[in-house]
Amino acid sequence: MATDLFYGLLPDHLVLALMLALMLLESLRVPPAWGRIVYLALLGGAGAALAHQIANGYVADIAGGEVIIDRFALSAKAVLVTLGFTAGIALPRAMSYKTWLLLASSLFGALIMMDSAGFVALFLGIEMLSLPAFALMVHQRGASVAAEGAFKYLLMSSIATALLLFGMSLAYMSTGSLAIADFVAIVGSGRGLDTAATLLMLAGFFMKAAVFPLHGWAPDAYSAAPLPVTAFLASVVKGAVVLALVRVFAAATLDATVVTVVTALALASIVYGNLAALAQTRFRRLLAYSSVAHAGYMIFALAGATGSRADDLLWYVGIYAAATLLACASYAVLARDKGNGDDARDELDTLDGGFARHPLAAVLLALAVLSLAGLPPLPGFFAKLFIFQSAIASGHLVPAVLAFAGSFIGLGYYVAIVVRLFRSDTMVQPMQQPQ
Repeated sequence: MATDLFYGLLPDHLVLALMLALMLLESLRVPPAWGRIVYLALLGGAGAALAHQIANGYVADIAGGEVIIDRFALSAKAVLVTLGFTAGIALPRAMSYKTWLLLASSLFGALIMMDSAGFVALFLGIEMLSLPAFALMVHQRGASVAAEGAFKYLLMSSIATALLLFGMSLAYMSTGSLAIADFVAIVGSGRGLDTAATLLMLAGFFMKAAVFPLHGWAPDAYSAAPLPVTAFLASVVKGAVVLALVRVFAAATLDATVVTVVTALALASIVYGNLAALAQTRFRRLLAYSSVAHAGYMIFALAGATGSRADDLLWYVGIYAAATLLACASYAVLARDKGNGDDARDELDTLDGGFARHPLAAVLLALAVLSLAGLPPLPGFFAKLFIFQSAIASGHLVPAVLAFAGSFIGLGYYVAIVVRLFRSDTMVQPMQQPQ
């Protein structure tokens, strides 16, 4: 038991040690540049520990059915630690210890969510994920717009938490247990109480994942936060919420009513998110509405009944989040020498002629957005393909065709970004007024 507690949770212990190390270094007034070094070193250690566990096929029940290490937990934690490490590389070097600490704290909550086999651990992990993310949005941001966006995020996150708790309480009423496995056994029973518990929990997860029409916080929150924080919210935080949804519903058999609701929300989210993104002139708001559309693709995987939900969404989350991080990092380079302030640099016209200024960043951004669009042979195409295949194999041909058609709307704004990048200087110069 002691060995499992240490070795099984070694990646989590290393992230916790990272948090303690960052606090100690700040109290000793060590130069802030060491924050990045320590962050990457300990996350690298966590990744190595996960690789060793996966290679050995390690599994363990650590806390009496409340905390468990299984194949999904290891795979999901590997995805999240890799994303956290990638974010650390992509984020600006001149960040304070508090920023690195908040990033590590949110990631620690994500890892707890993946380890959870009961609703107590899951709930604690969700809150540890969300509250540092809220603090990141307002840290060193004195503008009122940042406070407004962060408040909307906090308020809607609190409502989502309440929905989750209501659903968990109904599940406990029905099963007399807080174990996720006991809840999964009653999901498809068709009884009113069980269906209500399922819908309430789905609503809570959907709100945190910004699924239409529960997405209202995302555009303001994403646009109010600094670009590195927006990248973290759209990749690590969103990915952790979706993987937590998988942790609960991967093996559940949803009844026809729930499948109908999920499918309708998925299609609405895909169409609305892509249409709203077409009208955006700022990068972070475009990213927010794009994330709404991608949330639709992700929850569409719940309609599949082939038993591949966990694998499909692991691939989708990893590919989507990596492309989002790459897009934000590339955009930051392209916009660095444009405008006089954060809002000015957020305008999409800062990308005009970007290839001439920063060729590598422009190519990487183009690849990232085309992958998000799902164009073959880029990874985003295969992420969508796995989900559509599962849905079609489960008898949802018409919704799959509609979702596939909705993805074409996204080409409008993704390809527009690529066109901006590769415009020649003469194309982006304003026309001369006649004398």
